[in-house]
Amino acid sequence: WDFDNDGYPDLNIANGFISGPHPRNLESVCWRQVVALSPAKGGRSPEYELGWDAINELIRSDGTWAGYQRNVFYVNNHDGTFAEAAAAVGLDFQDDSRAFALVDFDHDGRLEVFLKNRTGPQLRILRNVAEGIGETIAFRLRGTRSNRDAVGAWITVESGGVRQSNFLQAGSGFCSQHSKEMFFGLGRSPGPVRATIRWPSGLVHTYENLPVNHRVEIVEGSESFHAKPFAKAAPHPPTPGRSPRKTSLPTVFGTWLIAPLDAPDFSLPDLAGRLRTLSGSKGTSVLLNFWATSSEASLKSLIKFEKRLGHARPSGLQILAISTDPPAAESKVRALARDQRFSFPVLLGSEEVAATYNLLFRYLFDRHKDLPIPASFLIDGEGRIAKVYQGPAEIERVLKDATSIPNTAKDRQQRALPFAGSTHGTFSRNYFTYGLVFAQHGYAEAAETAFKRAIRQDPQSADAYYDLGTLYMQKEQWDLAEEVLQKAVQLKPGDLMGFNNLGIIAARQGKPMEAERYFKQVLKTDPGNTLAISNLADLYRSQHRVQDAQRILDAALKRQPDNPTLNYKLGMIFAGLGRNNQARTYLERAVRLQPDNAEALDNLGVVYALTGQLAQAAKTFSECIQRAPRFDQAYLNLARVDVSLGKRAEAVEVLKALLKEIPGHPLAQRYLQQLQR
Repeated sequence: WDFDNDGYPDLNIANGFISGPHPRNLESVCWRQVVALSPAKGGRSPEYELGWDAINELIRSDGTWAGYQRNVFYVNNHDGTFAEAAAAVGLDFQDDSRAFALVDFDHDGRLEVFLKNRTGPQLRILRNVAEGIGETIAFRLRGTRSNRDAVGAWITVESGGVRQSNFLQAGSGFCSQHSKEMFFGLGRSPGPVRATIRWPSGLVHTYENLPVNHRVEIVEGSESFHAKPFAKAAPHPPTPGRSPRKTSLPTVFGTWLIAPLDAPDFSLPDLAGRLRTLSGSKGTSVLLNFWATSSEASLKSLIKFEKRLGHARPSGLQILAISTDPPAAESKVRALARDQRFSFPVLLGSEEVAATYNLLFRYLFDRHKDLPIPASFLIDGEGRIAKVYQGPAEIERVLKDATSIPNTAKDRQQRALPFAGSTHGTFSRNYFTYGLVFAQHGYAEAAETAFKRAIRQDPQSADAYYDLGTLYMQKEQWDLAEEVLQKAVQLKPGDLMGFNNLGIIAARQGKPMEAERYFKQVLKTDPGNTLAISNLADLYRSQHRVQDAQRILDAALKRQPDNPTLNYKLGMIFAGLGRNNQARTYLERAVRLQPDNAEALDNLGVVYALTGQLAQAAKTFSECIQRAPRFDQAYLNLARVDVSLGKRAEAVEVLKALLKEIPGHPLAQRYLQQLQR
């Protein structure tokens, strides 16, 4: 793009990818966890797909990926070099720019820049108002034998001893297309202009004495041309330095949901000690307000709610105000409610309820932001979230919304979308995602509800059955887990993890033959499946079939000698047989291959202690504590070794360290009392 019309093209670069509020840069993650794991021969790769999933999650959680990079503009120095001048010409925007297109929008002979950004403003239109720039000429071609737009035409312009060539192209930029008019800068004192056009058809024609500062229209095959002078340039913009008018951004957002979301149930005490459940309010609309005594906006909203409560009762709206203050601040909550004489229930929130709704909010919108305080959820009579208010909700707005909650998909779409028009397709809520998120954070009840809802939504979802079954396993509800996982493997017969888990369940139910059958079924399909081998070895050990356990582990290690899990398992087999030297060999190898394996470190320390290597045992237990501070067994074993070495004071300090990490640990308290007598 010849910015200054001097006959030498300059370079404009749209820059910046994703600038997030969090400064961490995801470029390294992309190279290590996505690019490096790309399938070499095509096809699918779980690691590659998980890498993209991780990148997307980090972006949605405010991460930055090649962000905060200004747009760049280089001026041509006429000697093969360029000078960076983006700030001087006003193009150094720190936008996440995606594309730009050039077009003479006002027909004054200067190209405007249409800049498209991911961040706001999403579109900038920039006029060239530089003074003292050169003359120019523009060509508009129309093909007859060639394509109508003359794409592929080659134009050579000669003027003032300078010769320039360019061709007309389509698809000139990423997600953009420059004007199909061809512009050539001619400098300040151009001579006669001569142009040669080579059309895509092969026809070549030369035109002499073309006028500068004109738009020249040429039809393929014609020896004549039509020239039209450029329009007079628009007035110069306001004086530089004048502050632009600032637009205030809203601080309160209300969002109707296209697809309503089941609100997680809870049971929380009000200030009188009465337990309140969300499900107990079914049949009426509820405003669930999350607030905190430390938030002035929260307090103002609650006071306004109270003043307007007389209007809330006729509307059928019930207000439940959930405090997000920690338990230590309960007295503040009670004092505030007493002073303001709130007539609506004020509930003492819990960490689990606050975290559950925070996770729900994070995954409700594309940007995974934490729940702001205050925030409110308008819940319809069926217990579904219909609208979300970010910031201090206006009670008048809430009352109006509560009486007009849309009941049909069409009405919800019209209310939720910010513009009029017809919507094609349907919207649905992905409850499986919510189940995964709740499960990963340890909120089993909310996860169970979400997975069940996902199954009702899609009865053929093997993954939803599998994750629900895994959840039941964690809760040790073995019969329910078996029932659900059986359905999962019926829907997805190739799911080896499902069969492996069924084996674990059968073992816990006291069905060793059935468990062995499941594990062998996995190994028949995948002979190197480490998890199934380990579980089968554990099953054999529990049945005192030590030789069978040793046999399958030996065979597996011949195929995978550097597998830390298999080395650890075989080491434990030898330890159980009292063959400590062999146990030490395999446990040392397991620790070398997987240094953060707390159980392997701890058991290696036990073997050292049993073979009289107390100093080495103490060192190993200390390393285990360092790598896994909440692994209690290493503390207890280290204290025993210190006592054996006559270091009672050191043993006391070790037990105190455990109690600091895990307050109230019963064995640590008992051993400490014994040592301090």
